[in-house]
Formats: sequence, structure tokens, C-alpha cells
Amino acid sequence: MKQSLLRAATISLISGLFLACSMTIPTMSAPETQGEPDVETPYRFDDLPNKVNESSTIAEYRAISTWDKLDITYAFANGTDRLEGDTERDLIRRAFALWQNQTSLTFTETADSSTADIVIGWATGEHGDGDPFDGPGNILAHASFPNPYDNSQVFLHFDDDERWVDSETRNVDLLTVAAHEIGHTLGLAHSSDPNALMYPSYSGPYRSLGEDDIAGVQSLYGVSSAPQPAPEAPPQDATPPPAAGQDSDGDGLSDVDEVLVTGTDPNNPDSDADGLVDGVEVANRMNPLDPDMDKDGVNDGQEVDQGTDPFFPEQADVPADLENEVSEFLTRAIELQMEAYRNSDASIASSIMSGPILEGLTAEINSLNQQGLIAISEIDYYESFINDIRVVNDARIEVDTCEVWTTNTYQQSDGQLVESQGPDLLPQTITIEQGNGSWFITNVEFFDAPAFCS
Repeated sequence: MKQSLLRAATISLISGLFLACSMTIPTMSAPETQGEPDVETPYRFDDLPNKVNESSTIAEYRAISTWDKLDITYAFANGTDRLEGDTERDLIRRAFALWQNQTSLTFTETADSSTADIVIGWATGEHGDGDPFDGPGNILAHASFPNPYDNSQVFLHFDDDERWVDSETRNVDLLTVAAHEIGHTLGLAHSSDPNALMYPSYSGPYRSLGEDDIAGVQSLYGVSSAPQPAPEAPPQDATPPPAAGQDSDGDGLSDVDEVLVTGTDPNNPDSDADGLVDGVEVANRMNPLDPDMDKDGVNDGQEVDQGTDPFFPEQADVPADLENEVSEFLTRAIELQMEAYRNSDASIASSIMSGPILEGLTAEINSLNQQGLIAISEIDYYESFINDIRVVNDARIEVDTCEVWTTNTYQQSDGQLVESQGPDLLPQTITIEQGNGSWFITNVEFFDAPAFCS
């Protein structure tokens, strides 16, 4: 019987609702730095509020959502004749690089627009996404936020009636607009800092990230950040924090957040009818659109009321307390292993690994260090699970796990991506043994997928 490898999955919160990014073309020479718009001609990148009215359960740093991976692919559906040759593609690549240089993200261009995470194109008038362009001036582009609930594609569209240029002094600078819109595709809303690229007003070419832009995107994807700990189920009778703004259904999420951010129903406090208020699920990093996250036939609200875990089903032949201890132990092991790789220091995992396993981790990290490399690994918590637990004796347990991993290897000197592997399913049997009063992972046997993970 399956159970989740961790006690929960890290959930990002955003609906697929796109942002219609618009701006009125300046009629005078634009300043070379970002600042307040001209009083008589207010220029805006888009028609979102100056700062999204986010509930305290949602986010900070004006971050609305996040991708659940670090390697993002993009493809061009077409180009524009407004610029010579492939100039527009080069500018888009440079815009992605502004964000990549400040984070652990990598952006990989692909020729297949049907499978790319972000699809980029130029269009005029009505072009099929429900938000027609209006000709020269005003609306320049629009883009969408990532939506991890359904893994739908994100788009970035430019109005091909605009006079696009590659210039640090003239309008309309494609690199500036593209970099701003890419910020939205990464999950950032507008900044209230006039020195930020994500400031809502456009006042001419601005080809760099401000401190606030960097703080926002690094809060989501920063290399140095430790893996986010697995959340726990909410307590019985949990109540959400108060909403920021009008909350018609009293679920702790403002109506604006429900429409723009979570994709939940602003007129229904329990959108997935699982017995838990939407705001409680969001606050506890649960999916407010999935009534049975562990697919065990018991809805999440009932599990919370009964004191069982909504994130994984119980195994009938294994005591519940042992299930919890094994799950928490492996959660800690995963966190320490990822931290060891991120910090190039195997000793970080010595409190939970021993013998050949720790020696192997040490040798691998030392080899990476000698090559000037660093490996950043991420586990897909939703797709990873414990398949079986076997108690061999009082001092030895064997656990069959099905783990889905993605690993990106970078140059330590400049952060350049060297290799990307995954996501790969890794069926394995983990041996956990007691020694010196503590439990350690002493052996891991890998199997060809799918093995017992089918």
C-alpha cells in the first residue's frame, strides 16, 4: 500500500489566470532609469494593481506563485519582422539570463512549443487567448502565472503592432518589456519599489534587476535556500488568518486572491468539498482543489477530524506510529542529503547516514568539488512515496521507496548549467539500522524502474 514519502508536498498557489500587461507609449523621450511615470502620460507595463492585495496566507515579496522545478523550458511560436534577423530571440534569451543569473533557475530553449513550459509569440488583434491586442500603443504584451495545480503552459505574448527596438535609449525596448513579463511568468506580481524592474510603470529601457526584484525571485528559487521542510496536517477546528480585502465566503482568502491566485470559488468557502475551509488548506500548504490528496477514499477533512494524516494512507499491517516515525526519518534524510550537496559537505548528513552510504556520499561530493561543480537535487514529493515497510528485527528495518528526483549540476565559478538529469523514478530499498542509540541509513539498493513502483 502506498504512503507519501513525506508528510506533505510543497504546494505553490496560483490559478492560470493571465495578466494583461499594458503600457501607453511615451510621447516624449523616456528617462534612462526606472522611475515615476510622466504626470500627463501614465505609462504602465500592465493593468494589474500597483501591488496585488495578497492575504497573509499566500505570499510575501510580492510573489504570487512558483514553479515546482528549477529547469524551465521555453519555445518560440513565431517571431516578429520589426527587428532584423533573430534579434528578438537574442533579446528574449538575454531577458531570461537576467533572472537566471540571480537564482538557481535554468532556462532551456526547445523547438517543441507543444511541450515547453513557456510559449513565446507575437500576435495582433484577437489571437485566441481571450485578450485581444489593440494596435500601436497602450497594451504591449501579456503573460500568465505558473499554475502547479494543473501544470498548464504559461504564455508570453507581444503585440506585433508595436515598434519594437533593441535600444538602451529608445522605445519600445523589447528586452525591458520581456524581462518584466518573464518576472510574471516566474510568479512575481508588481513591486511598489520604483527602482524595481517589476514596478508597474514603464519609463523607458531598464535592463537590470533591482534589489527588490532579486529578493523576490530568490525567495522563490534561490540556490542558497535550504529545502523547505515538509508541512504537517492542520489541527482540528483550525481557522485561517484573516483575509486581506473583501472575503465574500468568509474562508480567509480575499475574493481577489481566490480569482487571481488560488483558483478557488470566492463564493464557496470549501471549493473542493472536503470539509476543510479553503483558507485553512492554503495556510497549511494543502491543495484547496483536491478533496483527497492521498487518494485513499477518505476526504481530507474527515482525516483531520479522525486524527489520521491526509497526505498518505495508512498500511494495515504496520503500526501507525512506526509509519510516522519512518516517514519523518526519511524526510529528514532527504533534507540533509540535499543540504549536503548544496553546501558541498557530506558531513551534514552524518547524523543520519553511516558506513558505505556516507562514504559514497563523501566520495561523490569530493569528486564534484575537484571538478569545480555543485549538484542541486530536488525531489517531487507528490510523485514519491513509501511502497512498503518491513521490520526485520528490533534493530533493522527495510523500506521500499519510489522517489522521483531531478538533479542539475552547475559550475561553482559562474553558475553555468553543466548537466540536467530527470525527473527520474528511482525505486530503492533502504536499510535503516540502529547503532549507538540512534538510527542510520546503512544501505540502499536501487532497482530498474518501475520495479515495485508500478
